[in-house]
Amino acid sequence: MAMIDDRLFAPFSIEMDEHPKIAPLSDAAFRALFESTFYSRRMLSDGFLDERIVLKRWGLEAAEELAGNDPERPSWVRVEGGWQIHDFENHHPLKADIVQKRAKVSASRSQAGSKGAAKRWQTDGKGMANDSSETETETETETTTSKEVGARKRATRIKESFEVTPEMVSWAKEKAPLVDGKRATEKFINHFMAKSGKDATKIDWVRTWKNWLLNDQERAEKSPVQRSKSEQIIDVLEQGRRMQEEHDRKAIGQ
Repeated sequence: MAMIDDRLFAPFSIEMDEHPKIAPLSDAAFRALFESTFYSRRMLSDGFLDERIVLKRWGLEAAEELAGNDPERPSWVRVEGGWQIHDFENHHPLKADIVQKRAKVSASRSQAGSKGAAKRWQTDGKGMANDSSETETETETETTTSKEVGARKRATRIKESFEVTPEMVSWAKEKAPLVDGKRATEKFINHFMAKSGKDATKIDWVRTWKNWLLNDQERAEKSPVQRSKSEQIIDVLEQGRRMQEEHDRKAIGQ
């Protein structure tokens, strides 16, 4: 009987080291990028890297380098409590898929074992002995589940009719409050409709949209708020009024 390989793997493109945002990385950041992927696959964290682990194993400098190696699609994205490996879900199976696969494989093995034991002991699988004089007329077959278990959603291109649901709006208000959701979504759709090659297709467009907004939120948090000229003039006038009041109080001895 062929043994099933239960090990986890992390596939990488052989051209990855020549990618424009990967090639300039320092040795420390390059090592962190690969080791963090292995770590996330091993821990089933779906690409999330706890801040304490990152600082201890790879350091803040490597983390910041990976979070800034591309203005729109950095290798890591800063999130609450740590970092998220960008597009992890588009290249690696997620925890839910792995758990489901393992459960199906375990159930299949258990079923096969029960049938084998029943056949050896000439029982019907419920502990009841069969009449040895009967002629077996049924051929037992096992359902093949490997294709079903291994099947994954196919990546697709974004549609111009990509729709933001009320649930997505609620998520954006909570997770990306500084982002103009309507404008960000329009840029998101235009960006990926104009893309070509493997980066133009995704397995989960909603997750990709969320990462896009998280990147915009992070940039908004780092950028100082630009005040309009009218607001700046009002501030200057208000400051002048307060100075005049202070001067008048001193003049009358208060």
